[in-house]
Amino acid sequence: MRIGLKKKTTSGAASKLLAMAKKLSSKPTILFIFVSFMLFCAFLPVFAPLPSFSSHHSHRNTVNRKFEIANDRFWKDGEPFQIIGGDVHYFRVHPEYWEDRLLKAKALGLNTIQTYVPWSLHEPAPGKLVFEGFANIEAFLNLCHKHGLLVMIRPGPYICGEWDWGGFPGWFYSMIPTPKPRSSDPTYLQLVERWWGNLLPKFVPLLYENGGPIIMVQIENEYGSYGDDKEYLHHLITLARGHLGHDVILYTTDGGTRETLEKGTIRGDTIFSAVDFGTGEDPWPIFKLQKEFNAPGKSPPLSAEFYTGWLTHWGEKNAQTDADFTAAALEKILQKNGSAVLYMAHGGTNFGFYYGANTGVDEADYKPDLTSYDYDALIRESGDVDEFKIQCYSKGYSQI
Repeated sequence: MRIGLKKKTTSGAASKLLAMAKKLSSKPTILFIFVSFMLFCAFLPVFAPLPSFSSHHSHRNTVNRKFEIANDRFWKDGEPFQIIGGDVHYFRVHPEYWEDRLLKAKALGLNTIQTYVPWSLHEPAPGKLVFEGFANIEAFLNLCHKHGLLVMIRPGPYICGEWDWGGFPGWFYSMIPTPKPRSSDPTYLQLVERWWGNLLPKFVPLLYENGGPIIMVQIENEYGSYGDDKEYLHHLITLARGHLGHDVILYTTDGGTRETLEKGTIRGDTIFSAVDFGTGEDPWPIFKLQKEFNAPGKSPPLSAEFYTGWLTHWGEKNAQTDADFTAAALEKILQKNGSAVLYMAHGGTNFGFYYGANTGVDEADYKPDLTSYDYDALIRESGDVDEFKIQCYSKGYSQI
């Protein structure tokens, strides 16, 4: 159904939200972080056979469910649909708290959850696959479905996300020849084919058309900020279609500049190009630019990463953002039927040694990230809600 955009006239919705959030308050976090780290260390890998293309047709649901793009809108079962989503990464939350965080995200008014899939977590050694514990992505997706939350999933193979080496497994470096990530290098593509051949079939019964929550699957991640190897992108699209079929929406996400979109997108009907940009920028000129990189009528305005906060590096003060300013920026998108995904709705924790690093203006400026991935999000690392932020966001729209 269409998500309404009627402005709030009272503070009742915010009060109700705060009461709900408090009711869902989380348990003490010190013990959970310690136990979580120990669980990561105790992962037992599961060996998986070499994959082939999925038989996605065998999973077709007789129920007429359809999520599509037409007339520059998203459509869900024939009705206009506005994505009001948020990132919650299953691998940054103890499985015991997945349901709690998802319920809080839903209480915020979100209808969609977006998550990355880090290759390194699921394949810690060549051919040894893990889909249990923190890595039980199917259980997480089923919880989303249980609570009526749709899913936009981002399986990389590169994810960035301030995750160690952008999600690529460290054992790449032990290979001879060493694969060249994010390129059409045959050694690298062979590894991607094996990885996705084990991962993507798990998503087939969870696609929206088959009765599940997955409405969109991302190809790569902000590739236009890195390279312009179109052969590589085309290969990923062909691989994804081979496993997932032709009905699910495949999408790319790139920064809202002509240069990054030129490099990172594949024009045509086969894939949708979304954008991300700073909250201080006027969104509608960027959405107008986005339209140039999509087929006619196939460009619903979508900020796939609307930054509610920011990351923190070692030696820096915890990131803090202006909630009123950010909420006003979100309002500019939603009031004209644009869609947005809050990055992050809940940040969580970089358990073990999975935290990544960034560079400054100079590539040699190494900036390691923290174990904490709080991100100054509406749902804090501990699972508590930021009441002030929620009040700011709820001023403009009843859904937030």
